[in-house]
Amino acid sequence: MARNLVINWVEGRPSLSGGVKSNRLLAEAMARRGHAVTISHLPPSPEWPPVWRLRTFAKRARMMLDPLRFQHHLMDAEVPTNQMPTRAYDIDLIPDADVTIASWWTVWRRIASWPASKGLKLHMVRGHEIYNGPEDEVRSAYRLPGHRAVISSWLELVMREYGHTDIVRVPNGVKWSQFDSEPREKQRVPTVGFLASVEPVKQSSVACEAIRAVQREMPELRVIAFGQKPLPDDWDLPANFTFHLQPGQDEIAGLYQSCDCWLTSSKSEGFGMPGLEAAAGHCPLVSTRCGGPEDYVREGVNGYLVDIGDADAMAGAIRSILACDDQEWRAMSAASYTIARDFDWDRSAEILEGAILHWMGMEGAGAA
Repeated sequence: MARNLVINWVEGRPSLSGGVKSNRLLAEAMARRGHAVTISHLPPSPEWPPVWRLRTFAKRARMMLDPLRFQHHLMDAEVPTNQMPTRAYDIDLIPDADVTIASWWTVWRRIASWPASKGLKLHMVRGHEIYNGPEDEVRSAYRLPGHRAVISSWLELVMREYGHTDIVRVPNGVKWSQFDSEPREKQRVPTVGFLASVEPVKQSSVACEAIRAVQREMPELRVIAFGQKPLPDDWDLPANFTFHLQPGQDEIAGLYQSCDCWLTSSKSEGFGMPGLEAAAGHCPLVSTRCGGPEDYVREGVNGYLVDIGDADAMAGAIRSILACDDQEWRAMSAASYTIARDFDWDRSAEILEGAILHWMGMEGAGAA
């Protein structure tokens, strides 16, 4: 390494989202390489509504009493964190640095014009977030000039459509100390799992519909899901369904390893961390062709890809995996693990470090 860097990671309001988790794990990997990394972020709770909006104010007060409501992935970060005192970024409270990194489009829009004292500005693109804000504003943020790092092959294509050419791919990794696993057999009771989310982009209803279709032929099929928020009472859930609300990090690997097949039903995923973590747990995969998972789901090797929103095709792929004999299933399980081994946070940090030093050299040469 040519030099140790001072790095700012700037987050929005932290949560249990995969983006926050991924930024933290990559920041920690950069710190292991000797860089001084600080994650600055907004407070985890949203702003209080005006007191005269009594019902909204009362709802907000009840939220504050829920111990699970404001859990987030930065709570146990192994690098220094820097929480803003208000729900706005105070540039005077953000350290001067060699490089400042943002991923969420709203944060990138703010830091892209920060002064030179904050260093090189880098947009770490973790998704095409046109579903999470006014589309015109989101797209305008992606068009802003600046350096780009992306986490999947699909996002590299998306950024090229916005006119960017100098792009580095820094894939998400697996936290192997948490998710490493030994070869295993199929479950005695066939079991599928998925991330259950109320967010429309996750299309959890498609996973549920596919599973119900399989259960008409395989009524014993068991279902395991976990998620950040309680599921609505009006969801048409499959039979034999067990939901784990905000499971502890020490529980998640076991959930993956208790499944014969892991599903991703989203209509857009920048990467899809649960799918890769499940693969590390020797789990075959079924995913929609939603972007990121196409980097680690190999058709007929460790799983299957289906069209977005096609519950019938997803059901057919689930049947194909569950119908495997023991030897076929073990081969698919082993392939998932082998593919997952290509994804490692320390290796990704090395790629990011090289790109930053390259860009800093280019900027230094330009300034000279």
